[in-house]
Amino acid sequence: MRLLLASLTVATASLFAQANDPATKKVDVKFRALSFDAPIIGSGFLDGRDAKRLDISNDFLSGEQTYRGLATIAFVMVDDLAKQAPEVPVEIVAANGRRTAAQERARKASEEYTRLSALIAKATTGSREGQAGKISASELAEAEAAQAKLSELSRIMAEASKDADDAQTEVNNRQRDHQQSLTEAKSAKATKGKAPTKAPAAEKGKDAKGPFVPPVPFASYTFPADGKYILLFAGADKDKRIMAIEDKEGTFPFGSYLYINLTGKPVEVRYNGKSTPIAPNGRAVISAPVANDTYAQGEILTPGEDGFQIGYIARTYQQADVRTLFFLLPSDAGGHSINIKGIEERKQPDPVPDPNAGAAKGGKAAAK
Repeated sequence: MRLLLASLTVATASLFAQANDPATKKVDVKFRALSFDAPIIGSGFLDGRDAKRLDISNDFLSGEQTYRGLATIAFVMVDDLAKQAPEVPVEIVAANGRRTAAQERARKASEEYTRLSALIAKATTGSREGQAGKISASELAEAEAAQAKLSELSRIMAEASKDADDAQTEVNNRQRDHQQSLTEAKSAKATKGKAPTKAPAAEKGKDAKGPFVPPVPFASYTFPADGKYILLFAGADKDKRIMAIEDKEGTFPFGSYLYINLTGKPVEVRYNGKSTPIAPNGRAVISAPVANDTYAQGEILTPGEDGFQIGYIARTYQQADVRTLFFLLPSDAGGHSINIKGIEERKQPDPVPDPNAGAAKGGKAAAK
């Protein structure tokens, strides 16, 4: 599971760049959700002060959800909404959001730095010891390009760490001032014979009660831009991570297969003698390899001392209105073996037009 979580983290970092200021940026997205592990029952996502219920299955994608709000979406257990934390000033909420976003940027840059450093070390050692044949061509190519990326990742980590420290300082200062204000207000209210000190009037258009403070989310994700996504959840109950797959029109059409390589090593997917290489944490869409209403057989090959050999055979029934998401996962069996998780989604029929809609519209027009 640790390897899977690490793969999810790196895959997310490679697929999307995080928004520069998720604490203020707003997005308009549609998404579906899926759990790698047990289903997440009783969950939901925050939409302003409300939580929209969304049970997340591990067997099929959820229905399409619409989200319009801050770039960072938070997923909570809806029952926790009854246990709301005390309200705090909006400035503290915003500073906390900036700190969390900066910490996430630093974490992802650090993990990618560690991965690339290990890749460079492997390539260097293999070349020095005459074992280059044990390193795949894709790994060698990535290692050659990795050195230039390390300095950029170092810069990102330094900037993100500074942003996180600055945001934490702001949180501390504002919490101190807020606590002092609460103490003074309580003291004034307890003073007998004196009218309580009036709190400053709320600015016009602002909620006098202050912002809503939601329960601690079990997972969150920052959308990089408007669009359509598939969100994949993995991890422990209170420490889930999300991998997002962009699902814009045409990228993963019905009738095709999307393979996502989370094995931690390069693989090849072969249909009808044609191989498609997929790097670690990479993905590839295989368009209908056979005619509709016939069986397709895909061979997944993994590397070893004896070269690439078959580690899994996926046999599926080709249908024009079905698309299949295949997750290639590490296996404890050793050798070339891998695990695979497949999720099918069937295209929903177009809505049937309401035969009375035209008549009703015409009736209104006639009434004018």
